[in-house]
Amino acid sequence: MTNQVHKISKKHSSRKGPLFFLLMILLCLLSTRIFAQHQNADTANVKQKDLIDIFSKYIPFHKKKIPRERKIFFSFLPLSGASTNGNSFIVSSINATFLLGSPANTNLSSIYFIPYTNLSTRFGFIIKPNVWLNKNGWNMNGDLRIIHNDVATYGLGSNTSDELGNNISNDQIRIYVNANKQVKGSFYIGLGYNLDRFYNIHETWTLPYPSSFKKYGIGTGPASTTSGLGPNFLFDNRPNPNNPISGFYSSLSFRVNPGYLGSTSNWTSIYFDNRKYISLSDHWHSVLAFWAVYWGTYGDVPYLDLPTTAGDVSEKIGRGYLRWRYRGKQLLYAESEYRFDISSNGLWGGVVFANVQSFAEPQTNRFAYMLPAMGTGLRIKFNKKSNVNVALDFAVGKDSFDWHLTLGEYF
Repeated sequence: MTNQVHKISKKHSSRKGPLFFLLMILLCLLSTRIFAQHQNADTANVKQKDLIDIFSKYIPFHKKKIPRERKIFFSFLPLSGASTNGNSFIVSSINATFLLGSPANTNLSSIYFIPYTNLSTRFGFIIKPNVWLNKNGWNMNGDLRIIHNDVATYGLGSNTSDELGNNISNDQIRIYVNANKQVKGSFYIGLGYNLDRFYNIHETWTLPYPSSFKKYGIGTGPASTTSGLGPNFLFDNRPNPNNPISGFYSSLSFRVNPGYLGSTSNWTSIYFDNRKYISLSDHWHSVLAFWAVYWGTYGDVPYLDLPTTAGDVSEKIGRGYLRWRYRGKQLLYAESEYRFDISSNGLWGGVVFANVQSFAEPQTNRFAYMLPAMGTGLRIKFNKKSNVNVALDFAVGKDSFDWHLTLGEYF
């Protein structure tokens, strides 16, 4: 669970749903085109505005003089909620963005703090740091969490049925840490350690025949542990990962999870993540963003460690589909998004996006089915210093719909 608020899946999606969202996307593109035609060089001189400016105007508080060289900025998403069929989520997200060197040669670092609960079956606390040391000499990132989840599973592959739904209750401790040393320019080589400990695992399957979870047979007992080491290869020339305007990000990670490090079974994984950002204007925010991922696992992979929808490190793969809806030993994913300003002062913005995911089929190990989705979203600038947005997105997929409320861009 990340700083998304809620996801729902429809077994019988209305035909009007996709048409409605397609209309919204076309309207957004049309409004963007009209707005772009009215832009000129003077737009770059318009004073930027964020939610902090609005709050400070209407909410009285004692103003303290802030040093000019201030290097830390906070953004937060207050408690929010949603409910469908009694499944409610309350989520808070706090972002700290800071500099550990000169802005001329050091990227912005960030840490996300994400406590969440649905007051019954899901609760936990997540910390996600991405730290750049002075002159970008080192990059250190990770994922730390203590959580309890009821995981909905439907078997393996991209062609599973909602009728095979099965809830897997579990507790999880995760410790992911990566240290990457600059080799030259924006290229880094490093080492990563991943620990996932699942315990108190049990399913709620009530049908007279074994579930696909039990049939899988690996990591389906009361507990499962993955402990692995491996090299990282990183290229990242985005000055601000909160809201990239241009640049390229590529991360390749290999993990070996042997028994002598504490893993329940021996298996390996490859995670290859690529993101490209293209600025289309010198005068206002107009960015094309592309995202492609290959996530492969090999050997005796525990069930809860298999690639799954929104099961990646960022937990954002597959907007438009229920979290954990699809699962398999290998995943291919691609997404594109257009980001644009609605107001000239940068306070309001919008996005339109489309994505597709595919999981290897268990019998043939081939990518036989594609799962497309598309959507649109609204952006509100929370902090113009760190360029952090509040993002509200709506997406439709194959027989499903979901929405997300997050801090920062989706990728």
